[in-house]
Amino acid sequence: MNSWKNQLENSLKESGFSIKEISDQTKVPARYIQAIIIGDFESLPPEIFAKSQIDRLCKFLKIETKDILADYENFLSPPEEPLDQMEDGRKDLYLKSFLVFFNFFKSKQYLYILGGMILSIFSLSIFFITQSYQDINNKENISAITKMKVDTLEPINYEASSSEFTENYSEKDTSLSIKKEKENPITETVDIIRNIEIIIEGESWIVVFDKYGRLLYELMQTGSYEFTGVPPLRFKIGYAPATNLFIDGKKIIFSRAIKGSTNYAHFWLNEENKVESIRD
Repeated sequence: MNSWKNQLENSLKESGFSIKEISDQTKVPARYIQAIIIGDFESLPPEIFAKSQIDRLCKFLKIETKDILADYENFLSPPEEPLDQMEDGRKDLYLKSFLVFFNFFKSKQYLYILGGMILSIFSLSIFFITQSYQDINNKENISAITKMKVDTLEPINYEASSSEFTENYSEKDTSLSIKKEKENPITETVDIIRNIEIIIEGESWIVVFDKYGRLLYELMQTGSYEFTGVPPLRFKIGYAPATNLFIDGKKIIFSRAIKGSTNYAHFWLNEENKVESIRD
């Protein structure tokens, strides 16, 4: 019995359709079709969309989905390693660690390392002792110089200078406060809230995230949907031609963010409602 990969390849050849033609009829992006055929599940979109696209492709090619979905589930939740294999691996790790440790001491390299550590500690001790001695001498010299200056100073008439000092200090303090207020104005940032409307006229899937990475919406059916979010907003659209996007009532054109013939779009919408394409 052939595997599901062989069944997919044979059904694809027998159908006579190219991958692009199958993509146009099933609305499954061509790059996802190629990923499904070779079993590259890591390149597929989130689980709910991936399963839907696997089911659509299998129905189009008229093959069973049971085996491929089973492999996809194993990819999402791989089986745990048996306990006895884990124990054997742990024993091998301990043995290797012991051999490395034993060979290290056998080679006597530890003597060179130990000697280097002792030399480094001795050098640091000499440095700190020398530094402490210099600090003590510097403090004694500063104290002597300060004492000489104090002895030569003339007495100050505090009564005569107090009023002048108070007046000058008040003027400087006032001007300094005004200057600081001008240099450091208080600013507050307020998040912009955008009204978002999405109209889906065909089969597509859409994922929307806001400025803080929060998932605002996740849907995959026709209809009109309204919600709000803080820009910049990140959009993933599975089939762009079937999707219309409006921000605060204004239609957003995101054609330059569409990835070639796949009709898949991935882009940022910034605070000025400008589209910035994102590479996958």
